Amino acid sequence: MKKNLLISLILLFTLTIPLTAQNENENGGVHFIPLLKYDFLSLDSQNIHSPSAGLVVMSDNVMFVGLYTQHSFDKQLLFGYPEIYHSIDILFDGQRNRHQYLGIFKSESDQPMYGGLITFQTAVAYGYELVQRKNYSLVLGGGLAISDFGIELSKGDPWPLIPVPLIRMKYNTKYLETKFEFLTSPNFDLTIGPKSQFRFVGECRMDQLRDIRDLIFDCSLAYRFFPVDHPMGDFAGISVGIKNDNYGAFNLGSYDKIDFEEDESIEVHYNAVFGTIDLSLLKITGGYTFQGRELYREEDTRDIGNGYFLSIEGMYQF
Repeated sequence: MKKNLLISLILLFTLTIPLTAQNENENGGVHFIPLLKYDFLSLDSQNIHSPSAGLVVMSDNVMFVGLYTQHSFDKQLLFGYPEIYHSIDILFDGQRNRHQYLGIFKSESDQPMYGGLITFQTAVAYGYELVQRKNYSLVLGGGLAISDFGIELSKGDPWPLIPVPLIRMKYNTKYLETKFEFLTSPNFDLTIGPKSQFRFVGECRMDQLRDIRDLIFDCSLAYRFFPVDHPMGDFAGISVGIKNDNYGAFNLGSYDKIDFEEDESIEVHYNAVFGTIDLSLLKITGGYTFQGRELYREEDTRDIGNGYFLSIEGMYQF
C-alpha cells in the first residue's frame, strides 16, 4: 500500500511542479490563497466539529488546491467506531492550449492514507479539447486511478489500479452557464442569470448508487449587491437555498478492534435549508437541518434527528 501511495503522490506532484512553474514564466505570476474554514453540525443525537485549513495556488491556466479537515464526533458512535476522522483533498488542474492535465488525491478515514488502500483514492488523467467554440467546449480523455475498488486477485489481495474516463463539457451564454465533469464520479453545475444580480446556482454530484440520499446537491437563489460591471466588482451578495449534504464516507483503516468486519465505514447525511452572506474574503452560511442519519457499513442506519449547521470560511489572496 505504501508503495502504491508513494507512486501516486510522485505522479501527482511531478506533474504539478513543472507545469505551475512553466505557467508562471509565461503568464507573469502565481497567486497564493490560504483558506481557513470551520463547520459545525448539531443534530438531536450527534454533533460534528470540522475545522479546515488549506491553500489554493492559481495562475492563468493552472490551479492547485490542498485542504485538510479534522472531523470530531461529540457523541459515541455505534460498533465501537472512533470519534475522530480526517479528510485530505488535493486537486491539480492544468491546461496548455487544448491539452488538459488533472490530478486528484482524496482520503477520508480515521487513518488517512496509512490505513490501507481502502482509505484513499488518487487519479491522474489527460484530456484533449476536441471542441473549442465561443459558447461550448468538450474535453475527452482518460487516466488511471488507485484505490481499493473491490476487485480481488486470486489470493484475495485487492487490485489497486483501474482506467478511468475523463469527460468535461461546458456551455455558456449570457443567460446560462453549465458545466459537466466526470472522472471518478459525475458532477454537474448550473447557473441561471450569471451576469444578473439575481441568479440561480445549483450543483450536484453522485458518488454512489445506493438510494436517493446519494444525490448530493446544493441549490440556491442569490442576490449580488453590485452588477458585474460595477467598479466595486461582483464581490458580495446573499443567498438562500436547500441542500442534501454528507460527511464521509469515512473508511476505517487497520483499526485494532477484533470485532470489526473487513470493510468498515461511516457516513452522515442531512438535508438543510440555509442562508449565506458572501463577502468573498469571508463567507458565513447557516440554517436548519433535518432528516439526519448515520450510515454504517453502507447498510446500517441510525436516525440522528434535526438541528442546525453553521459554516464560516475565510480566505486571503497574496
